Amino acid sequence: MSRIAIICCLAALLGSCGTQTVQRIDWDQARLACADVGIEPGSGVFNRCLFDLYYSLWAGQYAAER
Repeated sequence: MSRIAIICCLAALLGSCGTQTVQRIDWDQARLACADVGIEPGSGVFNRCLFDLYYSLWAGQYAAER
């Protein structure tokens, strides 16, 4: 019984790591895209671009999965 609990905990931990890695890659890609169009990293406009782009892509991916 304890083996099953340990396996489930490890599976949940590994699953959450994968999600965080994918999210990190998505943030990095959005950051590069905003920088590629010439917006200065660290500025308020850059942060808004990053936020809008990331969540627009997330919403599109979520809608496609439904």
